Amino acid sequence: MVAAENYVAELDTKNQASIQRVVDALSTALAKDGVEVPDALRFALKATIEAAEVAALWITDCDDLEMKLSLAEQCGDSARQCRKLSERLLALGVSGYDPRDGGYSKLFAFLRSLQTTEERSSAGYLTGRALSMARLGALAGFCERKGDGDSARLLGVDIMGQERRYYEQGKQMLVAAVPTEESQARARRAAYRTLELAGETAEPLQLRKALGKRR
Repeated sequence: MVAAENYVAELDTKNQASIQRVVDALSTALAKDGVEVPDALRFALKATIEAAEVAALWITDCDDLEMKLSLAEQCGDSARQCRKLSERLLALGVSGYDPRDGGYSKLFAFLRSLQTTEERSSAGYLTGRALSMARLGALAGFCERKGDGDSARLLGVDIMGQERRYYEQGKQMLVAAVPTEESQARARRAAYRTLELAGETAEPLQLRKALGKRR
C-alpha cells in the first residue's frame, strides 16, 4: 500500500492532465462566436452556487470537526463570491440572472451523493478545488483578452485565492482520510468521476445549455 502522503501527491499529479483537458475544452467553448465576458461570469457563478450547496449538504452529516468547520466557511465564502459575481454582472448590464436556471449539473448530483470523508476530500477539495483554480484561470484570461481587467481580477485573484486555501486544506484532510487501500481506492474513484463529469460540463454545447438564455 502507498503511504498516505505519497498517495495524495501522486493523485494530485495525475489529476493535472485531466484538468488540463477540461480547461482546453472550456477554452474552446469560450472561443466560439458570440461568447462575451458576462457568459464567463455566469458560468463562474453557476459553479459557485453549486459548490456552496454541496458544502451545505455535507455539513449535516460530517463527523470530522475540521471538515465541518471548513465546509461552513466555504458556504460563507461562496455566498460572498456569488454576490460579487452578481454585482459585476450588474455593472456590465446583466440583471436578474439566477445561476440555478437550467437546473443543476451532473457533477453536482454526484458530489452531493458522496458519503465518506475520503471521497469528499478527494472530489470536493483536492480535485474540485484544483479544477476550480484552473477554470478560474481560463475565465480570467478570457476576460483579460476581452479588455475587462476588473472581471479578470475578480476571477483570477480574489476568488482564486479562496479556492487555493481550500485546495491546500484538502491535501491535509485527504492524507488523514486514506490510511488503507480501500479508502485510497474510494478517493481515487471519486476524483476520476469528478473530472469525467467536469469535462462534460465544459464542452461547448453543454456550456451553452448550462448558461441558458441571456437576459
